[in-house]
Amino acid sequence: MMPLDVFCVLILSIVPAFGGNYFHSSFTGLPYHKPYVKDNFCPNGVPVSFRPRYGASIPNCDPPLGPIEGCEMININIFAPRPYRCPYNGYVSGYSAVPKDKHGNVAVKCCRAQGVTYNERECVQYFRLEDPRYPSPTKPGFYLVGSTPLFIPKGKVGFYNTECRFGRNKPFNSKIY
Repeated sequence: MMPLDVFCVLILSIVPAFGGNYFHSSFTGLPYHKPYVKDNFCPNGVPVSFRPRYGASIPNCDPPLGPIEGCEMININIFAPRPYRCPYNGYVSGYSAVPKDKHGNVAVKCCRAQGVTYNERECVQYFRLEDPRYPSPTKPGFYLVGSTPLFIPKGKVGFYNTECRFGRNKPFNSKIY
């Protein structure tokens, strides 16, 4: 039997071959036997977090980044290791049960806040299991912007998450000296 860390490295090495970004489709895949019954959407479009907080379980909701510009739902599938990214420099505000149906579909809510964005060079990636014992290693100020779902044997689901440091947009200075 292959150790989990070796399996994850092998899977992550082939993920780029699948390409793609976020997608609006469903995929009929393998039957999933461990039902999750909980949706994890944050109220009012605030970002979801996997960092542990005193008295809060994972996932939890962080304070708002600013006034919400808008939100949209995108569909992913845990049986297809296709990466997704929230459009327009948005962040993940929650997701439906993993999976929400027997085909492995999950609805992800992506939102944008006015006046905040991230720099791609400040993003970090890490692997976590869909389990409260595997929190995010990032610090406050980093928010989930996308992921690659991975279906792991024995009914487990893993995610190769991308979190980015969000900050205020800097106004463009057009002054010429």
